[in-house]
Amino acid sequence: MTKLKFCGLKNLDDVAICNELKPDYVGFILAESKRRIDQDTAQELRQALDPDIPCVGVFVNEEPETIQAYVDAGIIQVVQLHGDEDRAYIDKLRQLCQAPIIKALAIKDKDSFQVDLPCDAYLYDAYNKHVRGGSGQAFNWDLISARPDKHRAKTFFLAGGLNASNLAEAIRTTQPEVVDISSGIEGADGHKDYDKAKAVCQIVRSIP
Repeated sequence: MTKLKFCGLKNLDDVAICNELKPDYVGFILAESKRRIDQDTAQELRQALDPDIPCVGVFVNEEPETIQAYVDAGIIQVVQLHGDEDRAYIDKLRQLCQAPIIKALAIKDKDSFQVDLPCDAYLYDAYNKHVRGGSGQAFNWDLISARPDKHRAKTFFLAGGLNASNLAEAIRTTQPEVVDISSGIEGADGHKDYDKAKAVCQIVRSIP
């Protein structure tokens, strides 16, 4: 069964939704973004969150030592890299902490998959020249069939414009291990919307 990640939690109300619906992962945006939270807020949300739900910290070209501090403090259990982090960067990060590492790739065309990095998983998101992730835009899922064997050997997260209206098709088309949703479960105020989040959960959990 496909797993579910709710990304971009910002407040205790968002956490309460997650504690009830129990996604497999949640994400904290710890890089420049409209969903960014600071370390103190991330600590508060982690403490309020169900301890069985792993937190993914999303970073963009952050100093590895800063990421290590989040991991060592128990704020995050998984690292997601959304910048220009290369093999040397990931190797250094692995020396500092043992958390699993997800590397996000902005998918523009088939060449977007020509990356071979020592990460534990890849996250495929829509390319947008203005933002790194969280754009609410989908990409051509048919491109995923072009990914190389080295990618197929790793877990892959699907992101980019996912919501209740296209989620079932996305899962059946791409067969991801995890779907990653942010804007698709938000209301007009930018906070997580319970009804949208519940609908997404029901869809994901209804597909074998």
